[in-house]
Amino acid sequence: MEKRTMPRDKQPRWGIYKKLVGSFLLILIPIYVISLWMNQQGADVVRQEIAKSMQQKTDYVMTSLENEIERITTLQQTFINDADLNDLSIRAATLTDYERTKAFKDLQAKIVMLAESSKLIQDVFVLMPKLDKRLSAKSRFNVDTMDRGEYESLLKAKNRLFNPVYYKGRLLLPLGYPSATRSQYLLVIELSSEKIGREMDVFRSYEDNVTYLTDDYNQATLYAYADGVEAADRIQSLEQDGRGELTIDGMPYLVFSKRSDMLQWSLRTALPENIVLDPVYSIKRWYGYLSAVSIVIVLIASLMIFRLIHQPLKKLVTGFRKVEQGKLDIVIERREHDEFAYLYTQFNRMVAKLNELIQEVYEKTIYSQKSELKQLQSQINPHFLYNSLYILYLMADEEDYDGIRILSRHLGDYFKFLTHNKADIIPLEQELNHARVYGAIQEIRFSNRISCEYTVEGDPSEWQVPRLIVQPVLENAFIHGHEHTEENGRISVRVRCEHEALTITVEDNGNGIDEEKLAEVRKKLTLRHDETETHGIVNVHRRLGLLYGSASGVRIDPVAGGGTAVTLRIEARPVDRGEEGEWQLASYSGRR
Repeated sequence: MEKRTMPRDKQPRWGIYKKLVGSFLLILIPIYVISLWMNQQGADVVRQEIAKSMQQKTDYVMTSLENEIERITTLQQTFINDADLNDLSIRAATLTDYERTKAFKDLQAKIVMLAESSKLIQDVFVLMPKLDKRLSAKSRFNVDTMDRGEYESLLKAKNRLFNPVYYKGRLLLPLGYPSATRSQYLLVIELSSEKIGREMDVFRSYEDNVTYLTDDYNQATLYAYADGVEAADRIQSLEQDGRGELTIDGMPYLVFSKRSDMLQWSLRTALPENIVLDPVYSIKRWYGYLSAVSIVIVLIASLMIFRLIHQPLKKLVTGFRKVEQGKLDIVIERREHDEFAYLYTQFNRMVAKLNELIQEVYEKTIYSQKSELKQLQSQINPHFLYNSLYILYLMADEEDYDGIRILSRHLGDYFKFLTHNKADIIPLEQELNHARVYGAIQEIRFSNRISCEYTVEGDPSEWQVPRLIVQPVLENAFIHGHEHTEENGRISVRVRCEHEALTITVEDNGNGIDEEKLAEVRKKLTLRHDETETHGIVNVHRRLGLLYGSASGVRIDPVAGGGTAVTLRIEARPVDRGEEGEWQLASYSGRR
Protein backbone atom coordinates (compact mmCIF):
# COMPACT_ATOMS: atom_id res chain seq x y z
CA MET A 1 0.00 0.00 0.00
CA GLU A 2 1.44 3.36 -1.01
CA LYS A 3 2.44 5.57 1.87
CA ARG A 4 0.84 8.97 1.75
CA THR A 5 2.44 12.11 3.10
CA MET A 6 0.65 15.27 4.19
CA PRO A 7 1.07 18.15 1.69
CA ARG A 8 3.14 21.09 2.84
CA ASP A 9 0.16 23.42 2.88
CA LYS A 10 -1.68 20.95 5.14
CA GLN A 11 1.10 20.69 7.74
CA PRO A 12 -0.01 22.00 11.20
CA ARG A 13 1.14 25.53 11.93
CA TRP A 14 1.58 24.71 15.61
CA GLY A 15 3.78 21.79 16.67
CA ILE A 16 3.47 19.72 19.85
CA TYR A 17 6.05 21.81 21.66
CA LYS A 18 4.28 25.10 20.92
CA LYS A 19 0.95 23.59 21.90
CA LEU A 20 2.37 22.39 25.18
CA VAL A 21 3.83 25.81 25.97
CA GLY A 22 0.58 27.55 25.04
CA SER A 23 -1.47 25.09 27.10
CA PHE A 24 0.76 25.58 30.13
CA LEU A 25 0.51 29.37 29.87
CA LEU A 26 -3.23 29.27 29.31
CA ILE A 27 -3.62 27.21 32.48
CA LEU A 28 -0.99 28.88 34.65
CA ILE A 29 -1.76 32.57 34.01
CA PRO A 30 -5.26 32.49 35.59
CA ILE A 31 -3.94 30.32 38.39
CA TYR A 32 -1.07 32.75 38.90
CA VAL A 33 -3.37 35.78 39.10
CA ILE A 34 -5.73 34.03 41.51
CA SER A 35 -2.88 32.77 43.68
CA LEU A 36 -1.37 36.28 43.77
CA TRP A 37 -4.64 37.64 45.11
CA MET A 38 -4.98 34.73 47.54
CA ASN A 39 -1.41 35.25 48.73
CA GLN A 40 -2.06 38.90 49.48
CA GLN A 41 -5.27 38.06 51.32
CA GLY A 42 -3.54 35.29 53.21
CA ALA A 43 -0.65 37.57 54.16
CA ASP A 44 -3.11 40.11 55.57
CA VAL A 45 -4.91 37.42 57.53
CA VAL A 46 -1.64 36.02 58.87
CA ARG A 47 -0.54 39.52 59.87
CA GLN A 48 -3.77 40.10 61.73
CA GLU A 49 -3.64 36.72 63.43
CA ILE A 50 -0.02 37.18 64.49
CA ALA A 51 -0.82 40.61 65.91
CA LYS A 52 -3.88 39.17 67.63
CA SER A 53 -1.79 36.32 69.03
CA MET A 54 0.81 38.72 70.42
CA GLN A 55 -1.91 40.84 72.01
CA GLN A 56 -3.40 37.71 73.54
CA LYS A 57 0.02 36.83 74.98
CA THR A 58 0.25 40.29 76.50
CA ASP A 59 -3.27 40.01 77.92
CA TYR A 60 -2.54 36.55 79.23
CA VAL A 61 0.60 37.65 81.09
CA MET A 62 -1.17 40.57 82.74
CA THR A 63 -4.26 38.49 83.54
CA SER A 64 -2.07 35.78 85.08
CA LEU A 65 -0.33 38.33 87.29
CA GLU A 66 -3.66 39.85 88.27
CA ASN A 67 -5.21 36.48 89.16
CA GLU A 68 -2.17 35.33 91.09
CA ILE A 69 -1.83 38.52 93.13
CA GLU A 70 -5.58 38.56 93.79
CA ARG A 71 -5.28 35.02 95.12
CA ILE A 72 -2.32 36.06 97.29
CA THR A 73 -4.20 39.02 98.79
CA THR A 74 -7.20 36.79 99.44
CA LEU A 75 -5.00 34.35 101.36
CA GLN A 76 -3.47 37.29 103.25
CA GLN A 77 -6.88 38.59 104.31
CA THR A 78 -7.89 35.11 105.43
CA PHE A 79 -4.71 34.67 107.44
CA ILE A 80 -4.91 38.04 109.21
CA ASN A 81 -7.38 36.66 111.76
CA ASP A 82 -5.24 33.66 112.69
CA ALA A 83 -5.70 32.61 116.33
CA ASP A 84 -1.97 32.13 117.04
CA LEU A 85 -1.19 35.50 115.51
CA ASN A 86 -3.83 37.18 117.68
CA ASP A 87 -2.62 35.45 120.84
CA LEU A 88 1.00 36.45 120.31
CA SER A 89 0.27 40.03 119.34
CA ILE A 90 -2.54 40.90 121.76
CA ARG A 91 -2.26 38.72 124.88
CA ALA A 92 1.30 37.44 124.79
CA ALA A 93 1.81 38.48 128.44
CA THR A 94 -0.88 36.08 129.61
CA LEU A 95 0.69 33.08 127.85
CA THR A 96 3.04 30.69 129.54
CA ASP A 97 6.49 30.12 128.07
CA TYR A 98 5.37 26.82 126.63
CA GLU A 99 2.23 28.35 125.10
CA ARG A 100 4.21 31.25 123.67
CA THR A 101 6.87 28.98 122.16
CA LYS A 102 4.24 26.67 120.72
CA ALA A 103 2.32 29.63 119.26
CA PHE A 104 5.50 30.95 117.58
CA LYS A 105 6.23 27.55 116.05
CA ASP A 106 2.67 27.07 114.83
CA LEU A 107 2.62 30.57 113.37
CA GLN A 108 5.99 29.97 111.71
CA ALA A 109 4.68 26.82 110.02
CA LYS A 110 1.62 28.68 108.77
CA ILE A 111 3.51 31.57 107.23
CA VAL A 112 5.95 29.13 105.60
CA MET A 113 3.01 27.39 104.03
CA LEU A 114 1.64 30.76 102.92
CA ALA A 115 5.03 31.71 101.41
CA GLU A 116 5.12 28.47 99.42
CA SER A 117 1.58 28.88 98.11
CA SER A 118 2.60 31.09 95.18
CA LYS A 119 5.54 31.27 92.78
CA LEU A 120 5.53 35.10 93.07
CA ILE A 121 6.08 35.24 96.84
CA GLN A 122 9.64 35.90 98.02
CA ASP A 123 8.93 35.96 101.77
CA VAL A 124 6.13 36.28 104.34
CA PHE A 125 6.74 37.90 107.73
CA VAL A 126 4.82 39.30 110.69
CA LEU A 127 5.74 42.51 112.55
CA MET A 128 4.54 42.56 116.20
CA PRO A 129 5.31 46.00 117.68
CA LYS A 130 4.22 45.19 121.26
CA LEU A 131 6.68 42.30 121.40
CA ASP A 132 9.21 44.08 119.14
CA LYS A 133 9.43 40.84 117.20
CA ARG A 134 9.69 39.97 113.53
CA LEU A 135 8.78 36.41 112.49
CA SER A 136 9.69 35.50 108.91
CA ALA A 137 9.17 32.40 106.78
CA LYS A 138 12.91 32.45 106.08
CA SER A 139 13.97 32.66 109.73
CA ARG A 140 13.81 28.89 110.25
CA PHE A 141 11.79 29.05 113.50
CA ASN A 142 13.90 31.91 114.86
CA VAL A 143 12.26 35.12 116.07
CA ASP A 144 14.15 38.26 115.06
CA THR A 145 14.03 41.79 116.45
CA MET A 146 11.68 44.06 114.54
CA ASP A 147 13.15 46.73 112.25
CA ARG A 148 11.45 49.96 113.35
CA GLY A 149 12.23 51.74 110.09
CA GLU A 150 10.62 48.97 108.10
CA TYR A 151 7.61 48.99 110.40
CA GLU A 152 7.11 52.76 110.17
CA SER A 153 7.33 52.73 106.40
CA LEU A 154 4.74 49.97 106.12
CA LEU A 155 2.50 51.61 108.69
CA LYS A 156 2.32 54.82 106.64
CA ALA A 157 1.11 52.99 103.54
CA LYS A 158 -2.37 53.90 102.39
CA ASN A 159 -5.05 51.43 103.31
CA ARG A 160 -6.51 49.98 100.10
CA LEU A 161 -7.26 46.55 98.64
CA PHE A 162 -3.97 46.25 96.79
CA ASN A 163 -1.38 48.44 98.48
CA PRO A 164 2.22 47.70 97.41
CA VAL A 165 5.02 49.42 99.30
CA TYR A 166 8.55 49.78 97.94
CA TYR A 167 11.10 49.59 100.73
CA LYS A 168 14.82 49.22 100.05
CA GLY A 169 14.22 47.74 96.60
CA ARG A 170 11.64 45.25 97.87
CA LEU A 171 7.97 45.01 96.84
CA LEU A 172 5.86 44.51 99.98
CA LEU A 173 2.13 43.96 100.54
CA PRO A 174 1.29 44.92 104.18
CA LEU A 175 -1.99 44.16 105.91
CA GLY A 176 -2.52 45.31 109.51
CA TYR A 177 -4.80 44.41 112.38
CA PRO A 178 -7.05 46.01 113.33
CA SER A 179 -7.72 47.50 109.93
CA ALA A 180 -8.35 51.01 111.34
CA THR A 181 -5.05 51.53 113.23
CA ARG A 182 -2.99 48.47 112.27
CA SER A 183 -1.30 48.86 115.59
CA GLN A 184 -1.42 45.26 116.85
CA TYR A 185 0.57 43.55 114.06
CA LEU A 186 1.30 43.67 110.35
CA LEU A 187 1.18 40.64 108.08
CA VAL A 188 3.49 41.41 105.15
CA ILE A 189 3.93 39.48 101.88
CA GLU A 190 7.07 40.26 99.91
CA LEU A 191 6.70 39.75 96.17
CA SER A 192 9.73 38.77 94.10
CA SER A 193 10.49 41.21 91.28
CA GLU A 194 12.68 38.56 89.69
CA LYS A 195 9.85 36.01 89.67
CA ILE A 196 7.44 38.60 88.30
CA GLY A 197 9.96 39.26 85.54
CA ARG A 198 10.02 35.55 84.67
CA GLU A 199 6.40 35.87 83.62
CA MET A 200 7.69 38.09 80.80
CA ASP A 201 9.98 35.38 79.43
CA VAL A 202 7.34 34.62 76.81
CA PHE A 203 8.52 37.74 74.95
CA ARG A 204 12.23 36.97 75.17
CA SER A 205 12.05 34.51 72.29
CA TYR A 206 11.93 37.51 69.97
CA GLU A 207 15.12 39.44 69.28
CA ASP A 208 15.32 43.21 69.93
CA ASN A 209 12.15 43.14 72.01
CA VAL A 210 11.21 45.78 74.59
CA THR A 211 9.12 44.86 77.64
CA TYR A 212 8.05 47.34 80.31
CA LEU A 213 5.92 46.66 83.46
CA THR A 214 5.07 49.74 85.56
CA ASP A 215 3.13 50.54 88.71
CA ASP A 216 1.04 53.55 87.65
CA TYR A 217 -0.20 54.34 91.16
CA ASN A 218 3.25 54.56 92.73
CA GLN A 219 5.03 55.73 89.55
CA ALA A 220 7.47 52.82 89.85
CA THR A 221 9.06 50.46 87.35
CA LEU A 222 8.57 46.80 88.26
CA TYR A 223 10.30 45.26 85.26
CA ALA A 224 12.21 46.61 82.27
CA TYR A 225 13.93 44.67 79.52
CA ALA A 226 15.31 45.63 76.12
CA ASP A 227 17.36 43.29 73.95
CA GLY A 228 20.10 44.51 71.62
CA VAL A 229 20.48 48.13 72.77
CA GLU A 230 20.27 50.10 75.99
CA ALA A 231 16.97 49.63 77.72
CA ALA A 232 16.50 53.24 78.71
CA ASP A 233 16.30 54.61 75.17
CA ARG A 234 13.79 52.08 73.95
CA ILE A 235 11.64 52.19 77.06
CA GLN A 236 11.53 55.93 76.88
CA SER A 237 10.42 55.77 73.24
CA LEU A 238 7.83 53.16 74.10
CA GLU A 239 6.54 55.18 77.04
CA GLN A 240 6.15 58.36 74.96
CA ASP A 241 4.34 56.57 72.12
CA GLY A 242 0.65 55.93 72.63
CA ARG A 243 -0.03 54.29 69.27
CA GLY A 244 0.16 50.65 68.24
CA GLU A 245 3.27 51.27 66.14
CA LEU A 246 6.72 52.61 66.98
CA THR A 247 9.92 53.33 65.09
CA ILE A 248 13.27 52.97 66.85
CA ASP A 249 16.50 53.56 64.93
CA GLY A 250 14.56 53.35 61.69
CA MET A 251 13.11 49.95 62.57
CA PRO A 252 9.29 49.63 62.77
CA TYR A 253 7.96 48.04 65.96
CA LEU A 254 4.55 46.65 66.88
CA VAL A 255 3.38 47.78 70.32
CA PHE A 256 1.07 45.73 72.52
CA SER A 257 -0.17 46.93 75.91
CA LYS A 258 -2.45 45.80 78.72
CA ARG A 259 -3.46 47.65 81.93
CA SER A 260 -4.87 46.09 85.09
CA ASP A 261 -7.45 48.26 86.83
CA MET A 262 -7.21 46.18 89.98
CA LEU A 263 -3.42 46.36 90.29
CA GLN A 264 -3.10 49.68 88.47
CA TRP A 265 -0.18 48.13 86.62
CA SER A 266 0.56 48.54 82.90
CA LEU A 267 2.39 46.10 80.68
CA ARG A 268 3.82 47.30 77.39
CA THR A 269 5.85 45.27 74.95
CA ALA A 270 7.21 46.22 71.54
CA LEU A 271 8.52 43.68 69.02
CA PRO A 272 10.27 44.33 65.69
CA GLU A 273 7.77 44.05 62.88
CA ASN A 274 10.14 42.20 60.58
CA ILE A 275 10.65 39.47 63.21
CA VAL A 276 7.02 39.08 64.22
CA LEU A 277 5.78 39.10 60.64
CA ASP A 278 8.70 37.12 59.24
CA PRO A 279 6.40 34.30 57.99
CA VAL A 280 4.43 36.84 55.97
CA TYR A 281 7.54 38.41 54.49
CA SER A 282 8.98 34.97 53.75
CA ILE A 283 5.86 34.01 51.80
CA LYS A 284 6.08 37.22 49.79
CA ARG A 285 9.75 36.69 49.02
CA TRP A 286 9.25 33.14 47.87
CA TYR A 287 6.27 34.14 45.81
CA GLY A 288 8.49 36.65 44.03
CA TYR A 289 11.10 33.99 43.37
CA LEU A 290 8.40 31.67 42.07
CA SER A 291 7.10 34.34 39.73
CA ALA A 292 10.60 34.99 38.37
CA VAL A 293 11.27 31.38 37.41
CA SER A 294 7.75 30.29 36.45
CA ILE A 295 8.13 31.08 32.73
CA VAL A 296 11.47 29.27 32.54
CA ILE A 297 9.96 26.27 34.29
CA VAL A 298 7.08 26.19 31.81
CA LEU A 299 9.45 26.16 28.85
CA ILE A 300 11.75 23.52 30.32
CA ALA A 301 8.82 21.35 31.48
CA SER A 302 7.25 21.44 28.02
CA LEU A 303 10.48 20.37 26.36
CA MET A 304 11.11 17.62 28.93
CA ILE A 305 7.56 16.27 28.59
CA PHE A 306 7.96 16.19 24.83
CA ARG A 307 11.26 14.31 25.00
CA LEU A 308 10.59 12.10 28.03
CA ILE A 309 7.06 10.95 27.25
CA HIS A 310 6.58 10.92 23.48
CA GLN A 311 9.61 8.84 22.55
CA PRO A 312 9.31 6.24 25.38
CA LEU A 313 5.60 5.81 24.65
CA LYS A 314 6.33 5.27 20.99
CA LYS A 315 8.85 2.57 21.90
CA LEU A 316 6.36 0.90 24.23
CA VAL A 317 3.59 0.99 21.60
CA THR A 318 5.96 -0.65 19.11
CA GLY A 319 6.60 -3.43 21.61
CA PHE A 320 2.88 -4.06 22.10
CA ARG A 321 2.37 -4.25 18.34
CA LYS A 322 5.05 -6.95 18.09
CA VAL A 323 3.33 -8.88 20.89
CA GLU A 324 0.07 -8.64 18.95
CA GLN A 325 1.87 -10.25 16.05
CA GLY A 326 2.88 -13.18 18.26
CA LYS A 327 6.53 -12.22 18.79
CA LEU A 328 7.05 -13.09 22.44
CA ASP A 329 10.87 -12.93 22.39
CA ILE A 330 10.96 -9.11 22.47
CA VAL A 331 12.80 -7.25 25.25
CA ILE A 332 12.83 -3.45 25.55
CA GLU A 333 15.29 -1.61 27.75
CA ARG A 334 15.75 1.88 29.17
CA ARG A 335 18.86 3.26 30.83
CA GLU A 336 17.15 5.90 32.95
CA HIS A 337 15.63 4.71 36.22
CA ASP A 338 12.20 6.32 35.94
CA GLU A 339 8.55 5.30 35.56
CA PHE A 340 9.09 4.20 31.97
CA ALA A 341 11.90 1.94 33.12
CA TYR A 342 9.36 0.40 35.50
CA LEU A 343 6.82 0.06 32.66
CA TYR A 344 9.47 -1.54 30.44
CA THR A 345 10.40 -3.94 33.22
CA GLN A 346 6.77 -4.87 33.76
CA PHE A 347 6.32 -5.26 29.99
CA ASN A 348 9.29 -7.63 29.83
CA ARG A 349 7.94 -9.56 32.84
CA MET A 350 4.54 -9.72 31.21
CA VAL A 351 6.02 -11.19 28.04
CA ALA A 352 8.10 -13.65 30.06
CA LYS A 353 5.03 -14.53 32.14
CA LEU A 354 3.04 -15.16 28.96
CA ASN A 355 5.71 -17.61 27.83
CA GLU A 356 5.71 -19.22 31.28
CA LEU A 357 1.92 -19.45 31.41
CA ILE A 358 1.81 -21.01 27.97
CA GLN A 359 4.35 -23.59 29.12
CA GLU A 360 2.50 -24.14 32.41
CA VAL A 361 -0.82 -24.61 30.64
CA TYR A 362 0.83 -27.14 28.38
CA GLU A 363 2.44 -28.97 31.29
CA LYS A 364 -0.76 -28.86 33.33
CA THR A 365 -2.61 -30.45 30.45
CA ILE A 366 -0.02 -33.23 30.18
CA TYR A 367 0.16 -33.91 33.90
CA SER A 368 -3.60 -33.67 34.28
CA GLN A 369 -3.95 -36.38 31.69
CA LYS A 370 -1.32 -38.45 33.49
CA SER A 371 -3.09 -37.89 36.80
CA GLU A 372 -6.40 -39.04 35.35
CA LEU A 373 -4.69 -42.06 33.82
CA LYS A 374 -3.02 -42.85 37.12
CA GLN A 375 -6.37 -42.52 38.88
CA LEU A 376 -8.04 -44.87 36.40
CA GLN A 377 -5.19 -47.34 36.84
CA SER A 378 -5.66 -47.16 40.61
CA GLN A 379 -9.39 -47.72 40.21
CA ILE A 380 -9.02 -50.94 38.19
CA ASN A 381 -5.66 -52.18 39.50
CA PRO A 382 -6.23 -55.92 39.17
CA HIS A 383 -3.44 -56.84 41.56
CA PHE A 384 -4.88 -54.70 44.36
CA LEU A 385 -8.41 -55.90 43.64
CA TYR A 386 -7.32 -59.52 43.39
CA ASN A 387 -5.47 -59.44 46.71
CA SER A 388 -8.38 -57.73 48.45
CA LEU A 389 -10.94 -60.23 47.12
CA TYR A 390 -8.63 -63.13 47.97
CA ILE A 391 -8.35 -61.88 51.55
CA LEU A 392 -12.14 -61.68 51.72
CA TYR A 393 -12.27 -65.28 50.48
CA LEU A 394 -9.87 -66.44 53.21
CA MET A 395 -11.84 -64.56 55.87
CA ALA A 396 -15.05 -66.15 54.65
CA ASP A 397 -13.40 -69.56 54.66
CA GLU A 398 -12.30 -68.96 58.25
CA GLU A 399 -15.71 -67.49 59.14
CA ASP A 400 -14.05 -64.23 60.24
CA TYR A 401 -17.21 -62.22 59.85
CA ASP A 402 -15.87 -59.20 61.73
CA GLY A 403 -12.86 -59.06 59.44
CA ILE A 404 -15.12 -59.42 56.38
CA ARG A 405 -17.32 -56.60 57.61
CA ILE A 406 -14.36 -54.27 58.29
CA LEU A 407 -12.54 -55.02 55.03
CA SER A 408 -15.72 -54.75 52.98
CA ARG A 409 -16.49 -51.37 54.49
CA HIS A 410 -12.96 -50.14 53.80
CA LEU A 411 -13.08 -51.41 50.20
CA GLY A 412 -16.44 -49.72 49.72
CA ASP A 413 -15.11 -46.41 51.04
CA TYR A 414 -11.96 -46.76 48.95
CA PHE A 415 -13.70 -47.37 45.61
CA LYS A 416 -16.42 -44.84 46.44
CA PHE A 417 -13.76 -42.13 46.79
CA LEU A 418 -12.11 -43.13 43.52
CA THR A 419 -15.28 -43.38 41.48
CA HIS A 420 -17.58 -40.71 42.91
CA ASN A 421 -15.23 -37.81 43.78
CA LYS A 422 -14.30 -36.07 40.54
CA ALA A 423 -13.11 -32.74 42.00
CA ASP A 424 -9.47 -31.86 41.45
CA ILE A 425 -9.17 -29.85 44.72
CA ILE A 426 -10.78 -31.37 47.81
CA PRO A 427 -10.74 -30.68 51.57
CA LEU A 428 -7.67 -32.00 53.36
CA GLU A 429 -9.86 -34.02 55.72
CA GLN A 430 -11.26 -36.06 52.79
CA GLU A 431 -7.77 -36.75 51.48
CA LEU A 432 -6.59 -37.89 54.93
CA ASN A 433 -9.67 -40.10 55.41
CA HIS A 434 -8.97 -41.77 52.06
CA ALA A 435 -5.36 -42.34 53.14
CA ARG A 436 -6.57 -43.90 56.41
CA VAL A 437 -8.91 -46.21 54.48
CA TYR A 438 -6.11 -47.28 52.15
CA GLY A 439 -3.75 -47.83 55.09
CA ALA A 440 -6.37 -49.92 56.93
CA ILE A 441 -6.81 -52.16 53.83
CA GLN A 442 -3.06 -52.61 53.52
CA GLU A 443 -2.74 -53.42 57.23
CA ILE A 444 -5.24 -56.24 56.74
CA ARG A 445 -3.47 -57.43 53.56
CA PHE A 446 -0.12 -57.54 55.38
CA SER A 447 -1.72 -59.42 58.31
CA ASN A 448 -1.10 -56.54 60.69
CA ARG A 449 2.65 -56.87 60.26
CA ILE A 450 2.60 -53.16 59.47
CA SER A 451 0.73 -50.48 61.45
CA CYS A 452 -0.09 -46.92 60.50
CA GLU A 453 -0.06 -43.95 62.86
CA TYR A 454 -1.62 -40.58 62.11
CA THR A 455 -0.81 -37.27 63.85
CA VAL A 456 -2.46 -33.97 62.94
CA GLU A 457 -1.33 -30.57 64.26
CA GLY A 458 -3.51 -27.55 63.55
CA ASP A 459 -6.91 -27.37 61.91
CA PRO A 460 -7.08 -29.47 58.71
CA SER A 461 -10.51 -28.06 57.86
CA GLU A 462 -8.83 -24.81 56.78
CA TRP A 463 -6.92 -26.40 53.89
CA GLN A 464 -7.85 -27.52 50.34
CA VAL A 465 -5.44 -29.88 48.54
CA PRO A 466 -5.26 -31.78 45.23
CA ARG A 467 -6.83 -35.23 45.47
CA LEU A 468 -4.73 -38.39 45.59
CA ILE A 469 -1.46 -36.88 46.83
CA VAL A 470 -1.12 -38.87 50.08
CA GLN A 471 -2.13 -42.37 48.84
CA PRO A 472 0.76 -42.66 46.31
CA VAL A 473 3.27 -41.83 49.03
CA LEU A 474 1.61 -44.22 51.49
CA GLU A 475 1.48 -46.92 48.80
CA ASN A 476 5.19 -46.43 48.14
CA ALA A 477 5.93 -46.89 51.88
CA PHE A 478 3.98 -50.20 51.97
CA ILE A 479 5.31 -51.66 48.76
CA HIS A 480 8.93 -50.47 48.73
CA GLY A 481 9.63 -49.58 52.36
CA HIS A 482 8.15 -52.77 53.92
CA GLU A 483 8.47 -55.18 51.03
CA HIS A 484 10.38 -57.67 53.20
CA THR A 485 9.14 -56.66 56.65
CA GLU A 486 8.09 -59.63 58.75
CA GLU A 487 7.01 -57.88 61.92
CA ASN A 488 6.88 -54.53 63.78
CA GLY A 489 6.52 -52.50 60.61
CA ARG A 490 5.47 -48.95 61.20
CA ILE A 491 4.35 -46.10 58.98
CA SER A 492 3.86 -42.68 60.55
CA VAL A 493 1.78 -39.97 58.84
CA ARG A 494 2.34 -36.55 60.40
CA VAL A 495 0.27 -33.57 59.24
CA ARG A 496 1.12 -30.02 60.29
CA CYS A 497 -1.36 -27.28 59.35
CA GLU A 498 -0.08 -23.70 59.54
CA HIS A 499 -1.19 -20.43 58.04
CA GLU A 500 1.81 -20.19 55.71
CA ALA A 501 2.27 -23.82 54.70
CA LEU A 502 0.91 -27.37 54.97
CA THR A 503 3.39 -30.19 55.65
CA ILE A 504 2.57 -33.92 55.32
CA THR A 505 5.34 -36.38 56.26
CA VAL A 506 5.08 -40.13 55.61
CA GLU A 507 7.87 -41.95 57.44
CA ASP A 508 8.49 -45.72 57.60
CA ASN A 509 10.96 -47.89 59.48
CA GLY A 510 11.47 -50.27 56.60
CA ASN A 511 14.47 -51.19 54.52
CA GLY A 512 15.24 -47.62 53.56
CA ILE A 513 16.59 -46.48 50.23
CA ASP A 514 20.16 -46.76 49.02
CA GLU A 515 22.13 -43.67 48.02
CA GLU A 516 22.11 -44.48 44.31
CA LYS A 517 18.34 -44.94 44.19
CA LEU A 518 17.85 -41.80 46.33
CA ALA A 519 20.01 -39.73 44.00
CA GLU A 520 18.07 -41.04 40.99
CA VAL A 521 14.67 -40.14 42.50
CA ARG A 522 15.89 -36.70 43.58
CA LYS A 523 17.18 -36.05 40.09
CA LYS A 524 13.78 -36.91 38.66
CA LEU A 525 12.19 -34.45 41.09
CA THR A 526 14.39 -31.65 39.75
CA LEU A 527 13.69 -32.41 36.05
CA ARG A 528 10.94 -29.97 35.13
CA HIS A 529 10.02 -31.16 31.64
CA ASP A 530 10.36 -34.94 31.87
CA GLU A 531 7.07 -35.86 30.22
CA THR A 532 7.66 -39.62 30.21
CA GLU A 533 7.92 -40.04 33.99
CA THR A 534 4.97 -41.85 35.59
CA HIS A 535 6.43 -42.53 39.06
CA GLY A 536 3.76 -41.78 41.66
CA ILE A 537 5.87 -39.57 43.93
CA VAL A 538 7.35 -37.67 40.98
CA ASN A 539 3.84 -37.16 39.61
CA VAL A 540 2.70 -35.73 42.96
CA HIS A 541 5.76 -33.45 43.07
CA ARG A 542 5.04 -32.04 39.61
CA ARG A 543 1.38 -31.43 40.42
CA LEU A 544 2.22 -29.53 43.62
CA GLY A 545 4.88 -27.47 41.86
CA LEU A 546 2.56 -26.47 39.03
CA LEU A 547 -0.30 -25.56 41.35
CA TYR A 548 1.55 -23.82 44.21
CA GLY A 549 4.94 -22.77 42.87
CA SER A 550 8.49 -24.06 43.01
CA ALA A 551 8.64 -23.80 46.82
CA SER A 552 6.01 -26.57 47.06
CA GLY A 553 6.63 -30.21 46.25
CA VAL A 554 8.05 -33.50 47.57
CA ARG A 555 11.27 -34.11 49.49
CA ILE A 556 12.74 -37.56 50.20
CA ASP A 557 15.16 -38.11 53.09
CA PRO A 558 16.65 -41.24 54.66
CA VAL A 559 15.87 -41.90 58.34
CA ALA A 560 18.60 -42.66 60.84
CA GLY A 561 18.39 -46.29 61.87
CA GLY A 562 16.61 -47.37 58.67
CA GLY A 563 13.59 -46.21 56.81
CA THR A 564 12.58 -43.34 54.57
CA ALA A 565 10.72 -40.07 55.13
CA VAL A 566 8.77 -38.47 52.29
CA THR A 567 7.58 -34.90 52.97
CA LEU A 568 4.88 -33.11 51.00
CA ARG A 569 4.97 -29.31 51.40
CA ILE A 570 2.28 -26.95 50.12
CA GLU A 571 2.89 -23.24 50.57
CA ALA A 572 0.00 -20.77 50.58
CA ARG A 573 0.73 -19.26 47.20
CA PRO A 574 -0.21 -15.60 46.48
CA VAL A 575 -1.99 -15.71 43.16
CA ASP A 576 -2.70 -11.98 43.04
CA ARG A 577 -1.39 -9.00 44.94
CA GLY A 578 -3.10 -5.70 44.27
CA GLU A 579 -2.00 -2.17 45.02
CA GLU A 580 -3.25 -2.40 48.57
CA GLY A 581 -0.96 -5.41 49.23
CA GLU A 582 -3.81 -7.83 49.95
CA TRP A 583 -2.86 -11.48 49.38
CA GLN A 584 -5.29 -14.02 48.00
CA LEU A 585 -4.28 -17.59 48.93
CA ALA A 586 -4.67 -20.38 46.46
CA SER A 587 -4.43 -23.29 48.88
CA TYR A 588 -5.25 -21.85 52.30
CA SER A 589 -8.98 -21.28 52.68
CA GLY A 590 -8.86 -20.08 56.28
CA ARG A 591 -11.69 -18.57 58.30
CA ARG A 592 -12.35 -15.12 56.88
